[in-house]
Amino acid sequence: MAAFIGPFLILLAVFQYWPVITMLRDSLYSFQLLNPAQRSFIGLDNYLYLLSDPDRIEAFLVTFGLAAGLVCTVIPVSFLLAVYLNAVMPARALVRTIVFLPVVTSAVVIATMWTFLLEPNNGLFNSVLSAVRLPRLAFLTSEAQALPSVVLMMLWQQTGFGTVLFLSGLQSIPRELEDAAAVDGASTLQRLWHVTLPLLTRTTVFVVVMMTVFSLQAFAPALIMTGGGPDGTTNFVAFDIYSLAFSMQLPGMASAESVVFMLIVLSVSLAQMRLLRAKWIY
Repeated sequence: MAAFIGPFLILLAVFQYWPVITMLRDSLYSFQLLNPAQRSFIGLDNYLYLLSDPDRIEAFLVTFGLAAGLVCTVIPVSFLLAVYLNAVMPARALVRTIVFLPVVTSAVVIATMWTFLLEPNNGLFNSVLSAVRLPRLAFLTSEAQALPSVVLMMLWQQTGFGTVLFLSGLQSIPRELEDAAAVDGASTLQRLWHVTLPLLTRTTVFVVVMMTVFSLQAFAPALIMTGGGPDGTTNFVAFDIYSLAFSMQLPGMASAESVVFMLIVLSVSLAQMRLLRAKWIY
């Protein structure tokens, strides 16, 4: 048994537990990556500065805004698409594959593609707007439009994942329940509201938590599409950690922000397990 489990435990310790321990240690020091030997112990000063720095607070608020925007859009879109794909239709398997394709595509490829689509001069979206005589939009260079543009990109990317989850939930609902509601005179919308949605409670909770975790970890859109701008409106936490460590040469501060970020993601995961273990009354 030890021969089978041992290599996995070693890899787990080297690539997961040891980096976390190192991150916790580094968060208590002030040093530079170019000269890590010259470090000074500062205790909790990195955390105190993190909680009082407007730029770091803005990064967390922007990330929470991204999470809220993605959850509020991907849930209804994924559910309606799953209801549509659950019906009998020609080439259903092919359509499902097309819907799920963005999920398995590299985030870097998707961010690069959407950068070209939203380009202010020759982007496809602005070309369409010009063709119908509408003003061009500064999608990624406008403080008001940058974050919604990233939400739109992530909605396109993650809708397939939510759709697959909702589709599996729909297929697990006993057909007899919907047939009984139809016999009682319930319309399609009434069956959807009073039968389908309550029975998809667990699936909905799981999709909400997964979309929240995905959005909290957003990095490629800020790195490739906006560079965290304009004026910090897309400076997500993951990108802010990267900037602190490698651009500003403040790995101690980056480690402190990583610890706080890890605790937030861990809290979301614990909430997921608690909600999924709850006894739902339908």
